[in-house]
Amino acid sequence: MPGPKASAQQISGLPRAAIQADESAAVLSYLHAGDSNKQRVIYIHGTPGSADGWADFLVSPVPGFEAIAVDRLGFGESGARVGGVESFEQQAAAIAPLLVEREGKWPILVGHSLGGPIASRLAAMYPERVAGLIIVAGSLDPAQEKPGLAQSIGTTGFARFFMPQVIDNSMGELDAAEAQTKLLGPELGKVTCPIVIIHGSADELVPFANVAYMEEMFIGARSVRTVRLDKQGHFVPWERPDIIRDAVSSFESAR
Repeated sequence: MPGPKASAQQISGLPRAAIQADESAAVLSYLHAGDSNKQRVIYIHGTPGSADGWADFLVSPVPGFEAIAVDRLGFGESGARVGGVESFEQQAAAIAPLLVEREGKWPILVGHSLGGPIASRLAAMYPERVAGLIIVAGSLDPAQEKPGLAQSIGTTGFARFFMPQVIDNSMGELDAAEAQTKLLGPELGKVTCPIVIIHGSADELVPFANVAYMEEMFIGARSVRTVRLDKQGHFVPWERPDIIRDAVSSFESAR
């Protein structure tokens, strides 16, 4: 997987903080940058991954916003918990305390790959606290969650026993993805904010067919706009960050 273009020194110099929904909840770690008085953009990575994957969006935040990139539960500084956290709802609930209003504006959520359905779940749980949703190469359609041979082998208990914990957590998420997207489907109609779907037509990891499902299921959204990237693969945040930046800015200009 392509890594962030920002240097290791730049990433290590970014401020980090942590938040907890309540005393019984897991601690969520995140990186932040930009103007802390302005509307937030919350970036949510896929699997495996970490906040560092959004480094370019933190080192050079979209002007006029505070940028926040989370380490989802089971990854990065949020802890490589045994088995990870496969539930989209639990992952979203851990991020929910970051939904803070600034100058009358609620956050914009940006989710890549498996971060797309988690961002969608969060927007469905708190529709009044999300101003916009950007889904980048998002895996939301249960019908598309058919594992190939490598994934089928990788998600077996025998294979996972020998894996590093973070990779094991990722395999657990992939193994549960079909069931989790089925649970998510009925919730998508609760999302009310404007949505931008960004997807590459040549994405071999998360098929472009996911787009038609999303366009059909987001029936409560104020608007749904699709940006089709011809000949583009899965790694949009690193290969076409300009498209994501433009999408974030489009919410700002519409305010």
